[in-house]
Amino acid sequence: MRRLASLAGVKPGDDPPTKHRITGLGALLGYSAGLGAAAERGLADRLTLHERDARTYVPGGDYDLVLCVGSTHAFGGFGETLELAGRHVNADGILMVGEGFWQVPPTPEALAVLNAKPEEFTELAGLVDAAEQAGWTPVYAHVSDSAEWDDYEWSWTGSLTEWALDNPGHPDAVEALTAAREHRDQWLRGYRNVLGFVMLVLRRI
Repeated sequence: MRRLASLAGVKPGDDPPTKHRITGLGALLGYSAGLGAAAERGLADRLTLHERDARTYVPGGDYDLVLCVGSTHAFGGFGETLELAGRHVNADGILMVGEGFWQVPPTPEALAVLNAKPEEFTELAGLVDAAEQAGWTPVYAHVSDSAEWDDYEWSWTGSLTEWALDNPGHPDAVEALTAAREHRDQWLRGYRNVLGFVMLVLRRI
C-alpha cells in the first residue's frame, strides 16, 4: 500500500489536512460515520461526500487521483469505469482501479455463486490489454495473494457473525448471521482461488 500511495503522490509524513482534499461519491452506506470520523481527525473541511449515481457525477474540476476499488459495477464494468471515472482525472493524474480477474479458468461453482458469465471477467493479461486499448497503461499493480483474500473474507464475514452473536436480540441479528454464513459458503465452495483481485495504478498513454 505504501508503494501504491507513493505512486499516487502521497508521501510519508504528508499532512492530509493541509495537502489533500477528498471527494467521495456513490452509495455511501457509512455516510454519517465517514463525516464523523473526518471531523474527529480535523479533516471535515477537506472531505466532501456525494450520495448519488457515480455515472452521472459532474465534478467542479479534475482530480490528481481517482480511485474505484471493487466497485466497477457502479459504472457498468471495467471498460466503462476507465471511461467514466477516468474523465475526472487530470492530464498527469492517476486512476487507481481495483478489479477482479480469473486467476484460473472459471469453474461452474464460481460462476454460479458469482452469478457471472465467463466473459464478465478476463485473465490478468487481458485486463491490462483492456486498459491499454482504452488509453491507459499501468505504471504499477498489486495482485492480492491468497492470504490477503482470506484475510479480507474472514474479516468481514467474521465481523458480521460476531456482531450478530453479540446482539442476539437485535431485529437484524438473524439476517446478519445468515448473510455472513451464505457469503462464506459461496467464497469457500465457489470462487476461492478462482477469482483474483488486482489494484492497477494507471496513467494516460
